[in-house]
Amino acid sequence: MSELWDIYDINKKKIGRTAERDVYQFKEGEYHIVVTGIIINSKNEILISKRAEHKKFGLMWECSGGSILAGETSLEGVIRELKEELGIEFSKKEAIFLKEIRRDKLPPDFKDLWLFRRDIDKREITFPDGESIDAKWVTIDEFVKMYENKEIVPTIDFGIEEYHKALSLKQIESYKYIGNIVQVKIDRPLNSKHPQYGFVYPVNYGFVPNTISEDGEELDCYVLGVNKMIESFEGKCIAVIHRTNDNDDKLIVVPEGKNYTDEEIRKLTNFQEQYFESEIIR
Repeated sequence: MSELWDIYDINKKKIGRTAERDVYQFKEGEYHIVVTGIIINSKNEILISKRAEHKKFGLMWECSGGSILAGETSLEGVIRELKEELGIEFSKKEAIFLKEIRRDKLPPDFKDLWLFRRDIDKREITFPDGESIDAKWVTIDEFVKMYENKEIVPTIDFGIEEYHKALSLKQIESYKYIGNIVQVKIDRPLNSKHPQYGFVYPVNYGFVPNTISEDGEELDCYVLGVNKMIESFEGKCIAVIHRTNDNDDKLIVVPEGKNYTDEEIRKLTNFQEQYFESEIIR
């Protein structure tokens, strides 16, 4: 069965067409997305896996990952790849975006590195799809030595700099609000204009008082399901829009008992979120 990829432009936006793996000839300015899962345990060791002999770079070691499929997001893709290659299932809440790299090779791609912090016993690893045949935990010094000895795939794009960045990253604070009732103060009500950019807010937009988001400001919220201008709101946080190229997450807050799909959230918040890369976390 053929594998299809969404095609993205140089701004990492979908162009509305797909590419069949190993068949499609990418044109200049076209890319697909590749993901890698960096798994680190409480000892700050890195989990690496050994590629099956029939694979490119067979019998070399790597951090698991692969190309995302058409219709997937970057995060959905890396979670699927880790489950297929290692038999380990992660939740979106566990993931922390680490790094994006644009590679103008053939086929050209954006490579997203995602960090997961978990202690995993080797007996839990099952290699369901047969693309990997072994796994082990290594220290960063062992990892670097293996890379220098050409035991690790040359396309790893993970080294000492990325390792220390991974150790410095903390779990996303905004996720703790998912499923909880929050109080929102509305500072940009329905049909108001953005003070700088002039676009109109098709939903009520505000913040949770006495909170601090990653950008140092109070945590912002989209209030969905309220079709009139309001000054404040109490509702349930059903999701978080986690921006991977900006440190300013947004809560999705709705009236109790109401819900929205990811697609509906994307549509209702696109007026502003179209300018950012993001994942919807539940």
